[in-house]
Amino acid sequence: MTRRREAGKRNRERTEEEIQRALEDQIREEGMLRTGINAVAKRADVSKELIYRYFGGMDGLFMAMMQSHDYWTKAGDIPSRAASRGMSPADTVLLMLTEQMDSLRANEVVQEVRRWELLDADETRQKLAKRREQLARGFIENIAADHEADTVDVPAITGILLAGVLYLVLRSKTEDQFLGVSLRDEEGWERFRNALETIVQSAFPPDLRDAPRSDASKKEEDGEYE
Repeated sequence: MTRRREAGKRNRERTEEEIQRALEDQIREEGMLRTGINAVAKRADVSKELIYRYFGGMDGLFMAMMQSHDYWTKAGDIPSRAASRGMSPADTVLLMLTEQMDSLRANEVVQEVRRWELLDADETRQKLAKRREQLARGFIENIAADHEADTVDVPAITGILLAGVLYLVLRSKTEDQFLGVSLRDEEGWERFRNALETIVQSAFPPDLRDAPRSDASKKEEDGEYE
């Protein structure tokens, strides 16, 4: 009986993976506006009733897919603790920005979903945006906790830079360059990385730029994301 349950669980997991792959392929090939439960069910060769049974509908299916793809939700480690260990708060923010840029550039499906989120604010998009906002805010609040003065608005500065990264990546689908900087080759993106570093190092005060992150903020982050 136990073996049957285990086999059934494995079969369900495989089917869920196939449905998620069908969703990804549909988004990649047809775009979000042509992605609905009937199209995904047909591509996955399953009934739409099965999608409702396994995911509760398209909302649940989108959330499951983004959980494994989106930079802010695919892992509870933003950015990688191993990579950011011993870094200053400013360098940790810079690492997050460059990781976000590289992650988004590498994933056409997430790019399509992020474009779709900007068009309207239905329930699914609100859920995705709310989850991303919670994780991003937790990260930046822990960074800002190392800064006692009120002279620099760390969340606002980081927000502008994040928005710029998102805009440039999404624009790269339809445009070759932005203000003369190439969006189609690594030389152009390296210029954007260098610009991010210049802005972060210029905008952040010395106490966030020169010293490693405090033990208190690192412990708070560990508790937040584990």
